[in-house]
Amino acid sequence: MLIFWVIAGVALLLLVLTVVLGDFLDGVIDAIDVTGGWLSSTVVLSFLATFGIVGGLLLATTDASVLLATVAGVVAGAVVGAGAGVATRALTNGPTAHQITSSDYVGQSATVTTSIPSDGLGQISLVVAGQSTALAARADSPVPTGAGVTVVANLGPGVVKVATTTTSQSL
Repeated sequence: MLIFWVIAGVALLLLVLTVVLGDFLDGVIDAIDVTGGWLSSTVVLSFLATFGIVGGLLLATTDASVLLATVAGVVAGAVVGAGAGVATRALTNGPTAHQITSSDYVGQSATVTTSIPSDGLGQISLVVAGQSTALAARADSPVPTGAGVTVVANLGPGVVKVATTTTSQSL
């Protein structure tokens, strides 16, 4: 019975450490992964923790045999491990997984919040992937506050080049 609790304790400790410190076991898991990316330290540690807890509880609270406790632990561990794998992949590959970079600003519409002089910097505000961002901006000609612009180039960290948005009016 003690072995089940030791397995559960070590797995839970490592699981907490991976949450706090990052996935430091993932390189080891990647080396033995034959599942096409479904196997991760979260999956393995969830399986082992559940295996140990279920096996230990069965032996401590019933007159089940070690074989039955082992089988029940494997089945429960497989279910929890599979759930952890599905949840991990969904969070990792979800729509918010994209890290916004300065290249994402090019082509976006924005509004001038501080006028842009012909020889200096102004400020624009734009929304990319649901996040509002303010950036320093340059333009070829002066652009007044409130004007609509399009980001045409990334000039450096936090600085973009913009062009005024032309709107056609029909009569």
